[in-house]
Amino acid sequence: MTCVIDFLNVGFGEATIIQYTYGDRSFCLVVDGGDVHATASANSRRCSLAQYIQEHHIEKIDVLVITHFHRDHIGGVYDILGHVPIGKIKIHLMLPEFILESGVLNDSTPMLASLSLYIQILNRAKELNIPIDRIEEPAAFYEQELTYKLLMPDRSKLEQLKLQLNDLDMSCLEEQLEPLNQIDRMLNSTAMAVLISYKGESIALITSDVALDFWEPYREEIENIAVVQAPHHGDRHQISGEWLSSINPQAVIVSADDEGTYQLPHKEIEAMIAEHSKAKLYYTEAAATTHRILRVDAEQCRVEFIQ
Repeated sequence: MTCVIDFLNVGFGEATIIQYTYGDRSFCLVVDGGDVHATASANSRRCSLAQYIQEHHIEKIDVLVITHFHRDHIGGVYDILGHVPIGKIKIHLMLPEFILESGVLNDSTPMLASLSLYIQILNRAKELNIPIDRIEEPAAFYEQELTYKLLMPDRSKLEQLKLQLNDLDMSCLEEQLEPLNQIDRMLNSTAMAVLISYKGESIALITSDVALDFWEPYREEIENIAVVQAPHHGDRHQISGEWLSSINPQAVIVSADDEGTYQLPHKEIEAMIAEHSKAKLYYTEAAATTHRILRVDAEQCRVEFIQ
């Protein structure tokens, strides 16, 4: 029986794969799919979701969770659709039917590129008859001794985002930059997070891009977690000393590139983590790193570097 959690170096983005084997059975959970440009440059340190699936001989993804639809979290998803069986996709934000039917393809801004890609993903999943489960409440799912819980954002914020999407006019998107910018900002604050437990112990907290106030309803659930992902690619505004002290992690993982995209990660988090925890800090990509994957052994709570 083994359980590993792999944080891929997709550059500026996030893709996490949980592989659990017991007896002659296996279970694969994917949380987000990284950026579409994970391997666009000649950067041998990076590993796209498609590359990972091929290299690690993944025969099936049992569950794919999409925490929100920013491109740096879904960019590698479309490429795997139809190439590997997917048991189900779990989302908490379904696009209105008129947006899906528009089939819009527009990459003139990062937000429009993200929206266009999400439309493609949802429509392609429907064509392939991949079940899409819409999560409306925090929910835990069990696979033998592995548990993954989807933590939901504030309901009022999510409803506000839905209203913003419903108000879009798909015939003139480029004339609606301000509403699109508002949607862009709201995607982070309405993302999901995922808590991974193994053999009854909280092993990893996958934080996506959520804000500090996201955790208020989950205070008792996020104590003493072995490995935590720094929210929003190491954004100092989404990390606090109190938050770190409560989680009491052994390791903090920052999913970001070494190019300073969006000025992230913030260097200030290193001192904050050192002051408020005993955690060791790991980057999926940094100037001196050569690894492509950060692997967490759920049994030993040990972080390994995988080339």
